[in-house]
Amino acid sequence: MKNRVGRIIVAILALAAFGFYAYRYEQTHWHSADVEAWGPATGLHPEGFEQGVVMNQEPEAPIQMEYAPAPTEQPAAPAPTEQPVVETVPTEQPLRFDLSEWQYMLVNGDHSIDQYEPENLVYLNMTADETDFQTSFNPNRIAVDARIAQPLMDMALACKAAGLPVYLSSGYRSYADQAANFTRVCQNNGITDGKDSNGHYITMPAGCSEHQTGLCCDITDYYQATKNSSLDDIPTLVWLRENCADYGFIWRFPSDKSDVTGVMGESWHFRYVGQDAAHYIMDNHLTLEEFWQQFGDSASV
Repeated sequence: MKNRVGRIIVAILALAAFGFYAYRYEQTHWHSADVEAWGPATGLHPEGFEQGVVMNQEPEAPIQMEYAPAPTEQPAAPAPTEQPVVETVPTEQPLRFDLSEWQYMLVNGDHSIDQYEPENLVYLNMTADETDFQTSFNPNRIAVDARIAQPLMDMALACKAAGLPVYLSSGYRSYADQAANFTRVCQNNGITDGKDSNGHYITMPAGCSEHQTGLCCDITDYYQATKNSSLDDIPTLVWLRENCADYGFIWRFPSDKSDVTGVMGESWHFRYVGQDAAHYIMDNHLTLEEFWQQFGDSASV
């Protein structure tokens, strides 16, 4: 009996102790589901608690601060696009030639220069073996207008440098010399007007020959007693026709232009007009007469 009563007492005491323990545990611990139920009186500080902050209180209206809005930053102006550099193509200037200049002098059967004489003559070695210019009369040399002496010598030397012989056979002729030459050729060919059966001059009357200007020269490879079409294809003349413009000369009387020049074809006759005009004439297969037709009225091309 005493043992039973003792066990009951022990059980009661244990139960009481358990109840007390449970009560104290509940008073000293919280969990996330109940955080909103706690206030400052509990003395408990849940995680994130800040001193002076009242839990479960309606938030106060935010304080309205007076402020000037920050200036809106304007987007930076785009960097100017670099414009591509456009190369200026020079406009090709029209060709112009002042035909009153000495090198363009036109002489033919329709244009006489009468008693004209060049102001200054120089005398050149016929084979260009000597390159000096003599100003005193020398019957063993040919005479030309002093203004074409250097380009003529340069052309002769270039031809020789190409391995071809050169012979400067006839340059300036005076009015009297041309008159004598005209008579001689006419007599030798049984004619009186200096023309062949096609109406083309084989010799020019005095005053109508380019030789009187001193601006031209008959050129062959060696001395040729007779000049005719048999000379057309000799290497020296082929070279001269291909290169003469570089020295300011033109092939004056092409065979296929006899109806324009009025003169039979002369593959050996070269006339100075200056490099610009020479290239234009030779590149376009013109004669000096056709050149004058294009530029004689101050027109330009």
